[in-house]
Amino acid sequence: MSTESGMNQFDNRRRRLLVAGGLYVSGGVFAGVARAGSSETNAQAPREMQIHKVRELGLEIWVENQPPWRTELQRGAHPTFIAEAPEAHHPPAVMSYSSWPKERVAEGAFATMARTAITRASQNFGLNVAASRALTILPAKHASLSGHEADFVGTVQGVAMDVRIFVGQEKGRFPVVLTLYTRKGKIHHLEQHVRRAWGRLAYL
Repeated sequence: MSTESGMNQFDNRRRRLLVAGGLYVSGGVFAGVARAGSSETNAQAPREMQIHKVRELGLEIWVENQPPWRTELQRGAHPTFIAEAPEAHHPPAVMSYSSWPKERVAEGAFATMARTAITRASQNFGLNVAASRALTILPAKHASLSGHEADFVGTVQGVAMDVRIFVGQEKGRFPVVLTLYTRKGKIHHLEQHVRRAWGRLAYL
């Protein structure tokens, strides 16, 4: 379906972003700042987060603001929102968000579509066909979105990277693709970042 072909274009652009920077705020992106403290444990101070209402994606996206992550909306045939950790951040990391607002996938067909999309997207990170088909793809949930997710080691510009890809949707809404990548062996350092960002993703 068109969702899968769009993902291929999306992933090819995204692979270059670990070394890309800059801030791009379009007329379709409204940014605010909020404290994300309601679900923090007593041992953790509330974290300040950027809130981006991205009309092109039909999503409200929360981004780290302590320190501020750089954000960019890539326009084109299929817009993609990028959040990139600052240079001093350890480990370096990039989160990507894409969606298909005009698509609707029946609940019964969604698992197959999500698994196929993740398999094909992993090949853009250097996995061969056999390795991509052997991925462990598990059910996952972030915020109100249910879907499937895979973690694997891929490559970006010849450098080994930990990669996580999630494909999900809220019942009756459109599919969303979330991607995170960082240096090999470092993804476990970003679990709280994932919880704060992906855990608050919402449809507009």
